[in-house]
Amino acid sequence: MAAAVTLGGCAQGFSWNTSETDLGGPDRKIRVPVTKASMPSSVQPYPRIEATLACIRQTGVLRGKTFVVGPFADSTGKINAVAQGATGNFVPQGGSASYVTDALTKAGGQVVSTYFGAPTKAVPAQYAVNGISNSLDFGTSGQADVRIGGIGPTMELGWAQLSLSIQLDEVATRVNRQMSMIQRPVRYTQLGATVGKTFGNTLVTGSGNLQNQERLQLEALNGPIALGIADVVMKEYPRARAACLERIADLLIKDDYISDNPQSLATAAVTGLY
Repeated sequence: MAAAVTLGGCAQGFSWNTSETDLGGPDRKIRVPVTKASMPSSVQPYPRIEATLACIRQTGVLRGKTFVVGPFADSTGKINAVAQGATGNFVPQGGSASYVTDALTKAGGQVVSTYFGAPTKAVPAQYAVNGISNSLDFGTSGQADVRIGGIGPTMELGWAQLSLSIQLDEVATRVNRQMSMIQRPVRYTQLGATVGKTFGNTLVTGSGNLQNQERLQLEALNGPIALGIADVVMKEYPRARAACLERIADLLIKDDYISDNPQSLATAAVTGLY
């Protein structure tokens, strides 16, 4: 007899308010009802980073500034062919640029998206923003399988470490203005028990596991990219840095902000944000 039980952790999160969903024009005579689905807490926008983007918007430093955003490149070279329902890359491909657009818009900037091609009409822009997923490493920090008399507990602790970079360039010359590098750990925990023992004339074998794994595809997007955008904008505009850095200063290299001309790489671990 063999048994396996897997439990994925989840928690209640935001419910999208779609009660005003409208496909009928200004008169709103035609509506499509959409259910309000609870989202896992890890999917919610990171409150501290969202507050920082809102703070940057309030400073007005990006008012009238236009950013050109292209595809977000995956340079990790890692392919996923083993996870349930996954047959492609571990991290999202060019569509990650939509999170760059979202963060810049929330910070008060205007965005020209080139993901679907160059615009048919030229738009004056000051900056180009590029993103790259640079590396993806996996490891196991702890593992145990202890059995006494054929019965005992099991434990496994694992992680994935993703690094990505956000680059702010002058759009006309491609001269780099600012750079931010972000590291995001994604954790995996499994606890369980196994049995392989003879009771009388009956052999009993099996295992049971409780598993909690953060989702790499999604955690590679929401918070880390927005943090990188906030970082390069605050480096470029001292007024925004002075007003808003305190909210996320512990996530960035503090020495990088002591200088009057912060040009070095900033590294952050997106943890403890909830």
